[in-house]
Amino acid sequence: MKTTPPVLFLSAALLWPAASAHALVLYEHDFQSAVGAEWSHAIRMDTPTPYPFGARTFLGEFGNETVSLTLSGLSAHKSLALEFDLYLIRSWDGSSSGTAFDYGNDAFKVSLGDGTVLLDETFSNGNPAGQSYGPLPLNPYHTGASETYSLGFKFYDGIQQTSQVMDSVYRLSFAFASNSDLLTLNFTGHGLQGLADESWGLDNVRVSAVPEASSAALMGLGLFVLAWRIRRRR
Repeated sequence: MKTTPPVLFLSAALLWPAASAHALVLYEHDFQSAVGAEWSHAIRMDTPTPYPFGARTFLGEFGNETVSLTLSGLSAHKSLALEFDLYLIRSWDGSSSGTAFDYGNDAFKVSLGDGTVLLDETFSNGNPAGQSYGPLPLNPYHTGASETYSLGFKFYDGIQQTSQVMDSVYRLSFAFASNSDLLTLNFTGHGLQGLADESWGLDNVRVSAVPEASSAALMGLGLFVLAWRIRRRR
């Protein structure tokens, strides 16, 4: 008995998952150039990074306020993915309210225009009280950070009368169901003191979608059906 050459089945098997999982980038911005009307705030600044790779331009600084990104005319999709770098600047105190290191709770929130909350957690840049962001109800400061003390922002501690670099970067990503051609993303800092004490910014924002159907996916399915028919005949 003859068998179907394995290469044909292998091609179909490889093409189908790859095609169905193909992500389509709908929007991205690294803020090296001016932002458009899609953003509610257009302020940009350079980090005072003291290292050889130089400054990074980002959207910010912001305090107790909401910055929104609104995208319209999106191509057909079933789900979306959001990725961005969150810059936490100076003395974020995490979940310090009611502790021996009480400077209040400093939190960051990400939500959709329909009210769906993707993230609402406290973050700490050094307060021993810790933060809610992380795998546990309460986590050590900087838990989950991709960078620490890398942006060059200095905080002056009036009690200790010292000045030190105090910042962190979190690479955050979220996936959520969506089939609308309109998307609003809200980024909010709350519980913060003035910008000289606690602020935040955004960088490398990307929104991606998985298309409902694509020519590549259909081609993968066609190859699979063809391979199955050949196998039956043989």
